Amino acid sequence: MPGVADGLRILDFTWFGVGPITTKYLADNGAEVIKVESVKHPDGLRMVGPYAGRQPGLNRSQYFANFNSSKKSIRIDMTTEQGRELVRQLVPQCDVVAESFRAGTMAKWGLGYDQLRDLRPDIIYLATCLQGQTGPKARYAGFGMQLAAIAGFYHLSGYSEDEPAPPHGP
Repeated sequence: MPGVADGLRILDFTWFGVGPITTKYLADNGAEVIKVESVKHPDGLRMVGPYAGRQPGLNRSQYFANFNSSKKSIRIDMTTEQGRELVRQLVPQCDVVAESFRAGTMAKWGLGYDQLRDLRPDIIYLATCLQGQTGPKARYAGFGMQLAAIAGFYHLSGYSEDEPAPPHGP
């Protein structure tokens, strides 16, 4: 049975949680996902346990392996023009670019939505930064637990006689 994302090619600059999980679902349903990782700063999820054989290491994280299965992978030094040029060559062959950097990071590299649209007019640009692309907090980095707090989720969870608790417990 064909996957719902068959024929879709995604250039994946996401890291840690929500972005890699989102692109994994697409990969598991037929999309070709090319995960781009920094040469100098690999995905931080690589250093989150549990680890294979209980030994930490870049290629031993169960979370990284799970969130990035079904994907292809490439390491690129985005701080160099050569690295950014390689991305510019890949973009016209992709349908989607997904990223989870702070707002403005891709644009700083000359790879923001407007620049990518020049390379492929129908490109879909998916940004999963925590606090949006514009506004007073757009440049703040963040992770899921911070968003849960900002959204008031912790106020709504837990037992009435206890302090609020994150979704996975106190």
